[in-house]
Parts: sequence; structure tokens; C-alpha cells
Amino acid sequence: MEDTAADLRTTSDALIRDLEVLAAIEDEKRTLPPGDPRLVELAKRVEDVARRVLSSTVRQRQLTEVGHEQVEAAEPGTAVASIDETPRAIAEILAEWRAAERRATAAEPGSAEAAEARALGDHHREEYRRALEERQASS
Repeated sequence: MEDTAADLRTTSDALIRDLEVLAAIEDEKRTLPPGDPRLVELAKRVEDVARRVLSSTVRQRQLTEVGHEQVEAAEPGTAVASIDETPRAIAEILAEWRAAERRATAAEPGSAEAAEARALGDHHREEYRRALEERQASS
């Protein structure tokens, strides 16, 4: 059951990140005038991220079905954590944040790649801050 919960947390986190990235790219697209060549690049990036979102939703449904079966088969009274209650390792969050920051630095300024990397970096920074606060509160 723990593996399914961890996989569901990972899938849910990826889905939320991709939705945040979609919103960030769409916000940026709205500021550009018609005919700006970046609009095409940003639209392609939206399409790529949207494909990941669809894939994540399918994976999430599959995992929730497995989780439901596991809960049904478990002994009565077995504690089951929600997705939000299933923690991610702080080291994993930090590694993903650093990777997003490196990707943003390496990307061409103003590109869709840079916008996506910045959005991911912002998400991971906030997740890392919350994880540290939770760790300090439980100590």
C-alpha cells in the first residue's frame, strides 16, 4: 500500500506542477501581440505539457483503482494516508528545484523553455519551504 501511496503522490505532484506550468505559459502568451513568433513556440510548449497532463490523469486513475482495491483488502481499522499526508523526501524536492533552476539558467531568455523552468522552480521552492516548515513543526 505504501508504494501505491508514494506513486500516487508523485503522480499528483507532477499533475499539479504541469497545470501550474500551463497556467504560467498561458499567462505569458496573453501578453504577446498577435504575430509575435514566440506565440507559436509557447503554443507548442502548451501542447507538450497538455499531453503530459493527460498521461498523468490516466496514471492517477489507475493508481487510485489499485489503492482502492488495497484498502478494501486491508484489515479493518488500518490507517490510510491521503495524497497530501503522504510526504515527499526533502532531498527529492531540493534536487528537482535545483534541476529546474539549472534548466532556467541554460534556457534562452524569454523562451517557452525558460518560462516552464521558472514555473517549475517556483513550485519546487514553495514545496521545499512548506516541507521545511512541516519538519520544524514536527521536531
